[in-house]
Amino acid sequence: MKGPILLTLAASALFLGACSEVRDVRFVGSLTDPYCAPDGSVVLGVFPTSQGSYEPIRSAPENCAWHAEKKAAPRPVEVATN
Repeated sequence: MKGPILLTLAASALFLGACSEVRDVRFVGSLTDPYCAPDGSVVLGVFPTSQGSYEPIRSAPENCAWHAEKKAAPRPVEVATN
């Protein structure tokens, strides 16, 4: 009885392995501090061009709205007085 189950599992693993597509992706940023495209959309991975180059990468943390807010409004600094 275990033979057909093991055969099915092995065939499923081979099928899934053959159907998976491996792409060359360069991950940028992180989930908690991602990079953003010039239009403000979040970018977690960058794919190469048809020539295989990653340049020019236009995504940067500065394109994210929350980074722009941090730059525009710095926190007030409290000065200790005696």
